[in-house]
Amino acid sequence: MTWFLIILAVVIVLLLILLLTKIKIELTYKHTKDDDLLMAAVTIWWMRVYTFEAPLIKINEESPAIIVEEKENIAGSESEKDKKITLETIIHDIHLAERWIRHVVGLNRIIRRFLRHVHVYKFDWYSDVGVGDAALTGPAAGMLWSMKGMMAGLIGNHVKMHRMPKMSVTPHYQAVVSHTYFSCMFMFGIGHAIFVGLSIIKHWKRRPKRNHDQDQKATETM
Repeated sequence: MTWFLIILAVVIVLLLILLLTKIKIELTYKHTKDDDLLMAAVTIWWMRVYTFEAPLIKINEESPAIIVEEKENIAGSESEKDKKITLETIIHDIHLAERWIRHVVGLNRIIRRFLRHVHVYKFDWYSDVGVGDAALTGPAAGMLWSMKGMMAGLIGNHVKMHRMPKMSVTPHYQAVVSHTYFSCMFMFGIGHAIFVGLSIIKHWKRRPKRNHDQDQKATETM
């Protein structure tokens, strides 16, 4: 009986630690002319457990596709690969997202509930733009400012912002300039992520059988 209580207490403590653990995600994107760099890092308890880096994005000369060189590091295990992005893969991903939205009942409500527990501590977005013509550079900079404001407002309405976003758009009226730097850092609890996962599984299983049969038929015809 004593051993059972000890094991039960240990399990409860581990579950509490898991539920109280925070995940920190850092995203960085840099674009300068034809050079692109996308980086992501996941940190748990001051330990970086996952990193992703796509340092080069180039156009495939043989076919209409984009080649992305990806580098991943998962708990010290590194891997590199080239990923080809074509119009077909984009359409497939869009159809897959549509299936998720259609099959998971109340997915928007589940996502909104999760976003209320996301804490954003950094949101920096700086851009330099110039098209070589002053008459066109001004409207282009204004459109970019509007897009940034809309995105920042949309994000701020759904998550908890702990710091005002830092954004700027610098127009270059006499030169062709294309430069962007974006950096974001946010945190959320593993417990909330687990709850979202369980909610999605629960609502996925409760989807109407008619939709499931239709989806199977659609899959067979593809």
